[in-house]
Amino acid sequence: MSEPAQLPSKMLIEAKGLGKAYRLFARPLDRLKESLHPFGKSYHTDFHALRGVDFAIERGEAVAIIGRNGSGKSTLLKLVTGILGPTTGELHVRGRIAALLELGAGFNPEYTGVENVYLNGTIHGLSRAEVDARLGAILDFADIGDFAQRACKSYSSGMFARLAFAAMIHFEPDILIVDEALAVGDVFFQQKCNRWMKERMAGVTKLLVSHDMQSVAQLASRAIVLEKGKLAFDGEPLAAIEHYTKSLHTDLFAQPGKSASTEEAPELLLEPVPESALGGAREVTITGFRAGVNDGPAEVVKTGDVVRVAVGFNAARPIEHLIVGVSVNDKYGQNVFGVNSLASGHDVVVAEAGTKVATLEFVWPLIKEGPYFFTIGLGEGTEELDHVVQCWAHNVVSVQSLPGRAVHGLFNVEMTKVSLR
Repeated sequence: MSEPAQLPSKMLIEAKGLGKAYRLFARPLDRLKESLHPFGKSYHTDFHALRGVDFAIERGEAVAIIGRNGSGKSTLLKLVTGILGPTTGELHVRGRIAALLELGAGFNPEYTGVENVYLNGTIHGLSRAEVDARLGAILDFADIGDFAQRACKSYSSGMFARLAFAAMIHFEPDILIVDEALAVGDVFFQQKCNRWMKERMAGVTKLLVSHDMQSVAQLASRAIVLEKGKLAFDGEPLAAIEHYTKSLHTDLFAQPGKSASTEEAPELLLEPVPESALGGAREVTITGFRAGVNDGPAEVVKTGDVVRVAVGFNAARPIEHLIVGVSVNDKYGQNVFGVNSLASGHDVVVAEAGTKVATLEFVWPLIKEGPYFFTIGLGEGTEELDHVVQCWAHNVVSVQSLPGRAVHGLFNVEMTKVSLR
């Protein structure tokens, strides 16, 4: 890693053909054998965590790095911070870096929180006077009270995240790197951090690794998708999320030798429902489900998207009026809205006992961003408020809602008229 004079002033990070390989040994003794005979027999295999990665990041960009576990995300961040050196290619970085990669990293557990703030300030090149000037703001942001004067070995993971992030942002870095560390904090602290990064650090280059697609869509101006150590996509966050979820869908649900268009595919692709999630009279029992958004899996959903839910069930007898529905709850367990075949005017008849698959569709509304959970239900009857609940599967699907525009409250309604006198 270097900081060349020829790197344009607006460019803070540039990678060309970047690669990182690790030597893997089957036994510790093999490492010793190879070190004693460096030009003899090889006792290792190479694992390429990154291979041929090219990108450039300008000052002020907020770039999310997404991908499945093992795709190379954390390795890339460690290369950028200088913790690791590249095996192949070039990496040029300029400016002061503040990184929150692992909870507790850079903290001495025997030191108090305040002492660790001074220690990290020194590591980042700040004088004691400069840390003095920032200390009050750091402790106010962290909001851990008297624990700031206690040894860090007594901290919870959330306290570590609070203090470490508060210190990093007040050290005024040119590049801020965060790798999932904020996921341990409570939702209110996460929102506080997100607002600060978006509003107060607009001119700071940010590298963010997250499995939370909502945060990616909110915070990033650009997203990079890594797949098996290679750069698979680099572009707009929503397009990157779509690429990632489609790739994930292909890996998880593709059936070798089968086409998704075959008649038996819906049953093959259904996910089983754990017995602990089921309830109801159970003369009709849910056996599996599959949820999707448009042509992909049900992970990220935007206003206007078509949500499809397939429900596999076993009926012990014919059902003249089957009710198929979905109830949508927020992260606090509150019911937000629901859809069902009876209320929508669709009559579902199960002519004979046996295994069936019912599929329902609905359009996702303009609703507040955040995680939502689906409970799938089957009922019997002709009255919405007076029918038999045959079976329900509680919170078996989770999605992230990204409305694409500001939502004032839980949901928006369209204004039909405005006048001025």
